[in-house]
Amino acid sequence: MTGRRGGLRIRFMKVKAVLFDLDGTLTVPILDFDRIRSEIGEIEGPILEAMEKMTPAERQRAEEILHRHEEEAAVNSQLNPGVRQVWSYLRGSGRLIGLITRNRRWSVEKFSQTHNLSFDSIFTREDGPAKPDPYPVRQVCRELEVQPEEALVVGDYLFDLISGRRAGARSVLLSSGKKYADYVHEADYVIARLDEVIRIIEDIEK
Repeated sequence: MTGRRGGLRIRFMKVKAVLFDLDGTLTVPILDFDRIRSEIGEIEGPILEAMEKMTPAERQRAEEILHRHEEEAAVNSQLNPGVRQVWSYLRGSGRLIGLITRNRRWSVEKFSQTHNLSFDSIFTREDGPAKPDPYPVRQVCRELEVQPEEALVVGDYLFDLISGRRAGARSVLLSSGKKYADYVHEADYVIARLDEVIRIIEDIEK
């Protein structure tokens, strides 16, 4: 299958791995980032980047607030529609599943236990540079022994798409996010439900 990226017509390779975002992609959106920013106080933009500029004391306080919200979200997480279907398809077809999140590993482990979903590779903010840096996508691909061109990166936010694109992977935007229309141009594909990933893979490999 061919597609378009940056005005160029390109030929896509077969899909050997699918790399998912967590919050808002695999789960129904729970984290209220505006509320978290408000509780931390006087920060704008992405929270992790704002925390990097804080004093040690300010950062410790901000982390405590962020961790509390993340733990509540993990405990109360609900799967987005289509997760079970796409998981069954990927496992049944022998494809690999990765997770790339700006969340903590604790949250990932809680999510996995709660919903009985396993990953072949996991990358959290504790493992290195976070999205939108391309490093997480490249690192997960290395661990899975696939090329970025053989992977789909699925997320609901701009950082997911940028990370995937910069790494050389194909990006899939889950359009449930409130502002998805603002960055739909960064996506190779746009879906309304996660099980539409199945159709994308089958179309690519026709």
